[in-house]
Amino acid sequence: MWTSLVEDEIWYTEDFIEEPLVDQVLDHIKKSETKELDGNEQPHLISKSYYNYNHIKYNIHENSKLVVQIITRLNQVLEKVYKPILIQDLDPKNVLQFTTKTFNPKSIYNVHTERKDMYGDFVFVHYLTTERGGELVFPNEYILLDHFQTHPEEKKNWEEYQEKLYKESKQNAYLVGPTVITPKRNSCVLFRVGSAHFVNPVNEYNPGCRAVITGWPFANMDWKKKFI
Repeated sequence: MWTSLVEDEIWYTEDFIEEPLVDQVLDHIKKSETKELDGNEQPHLISKSYYNYNHIKYNIHENSKLVVQIITRLNQVLEKVYKPILIQDLDPKNVLQFTTKTFNPKSIYNVHTERKDMYGDFVFVHYLTTERGGELVFPNEYILLDHFQTHPEEKKNWEEYQEKLYKESKQNAYLVGPTVITPKRNSCVLFRVGSAHFVNPVNEYNPGCRAVITGWPFANMDWKKKFI
């Protein structure tokens, strides 16, 4: 059952897929090649916004049972508030639609959002592990100000980020918080693209921690044509 955390913006559920499938994905993660992605080396598609995580070279599309279960669960919300994800619209070559990530000791996401014209209108995060820390934070004005006091280097980047976002896509970022999602095994959060959010580091690092399947199911390939 899905719970609406912020009306028409954020939805949350537990027991997202069958538990054996979670174990199956975690096993693939252990066996797959990992590439660390760092915002200082590969800038964000919109503007300067630091991030760091491990990209797992495992194509979720190869597991049809997993993809069907994910789509079926997401469509329980999407068919009511937007439109359903259709199997025929998915592109196995589009890593934005489904991707697998883990954290390393440096992993973090600064305040950011995405462009709807490239990423589509929705994003989901399916947590495969339970963690202390690594929270997904949707701030309100006060939390954002407090965050910038602790991380002053982010404030200017976020201001420039918003300016470039509007200049290039006529899209305004907005705040929907305060809402905090803590990683819990086999839980999932679905939310609209456009709201500001950031991700904290994990408190206790272990190899393969904060493992997630995440993606923008309605993303197109314009990002690749423009930036690669």
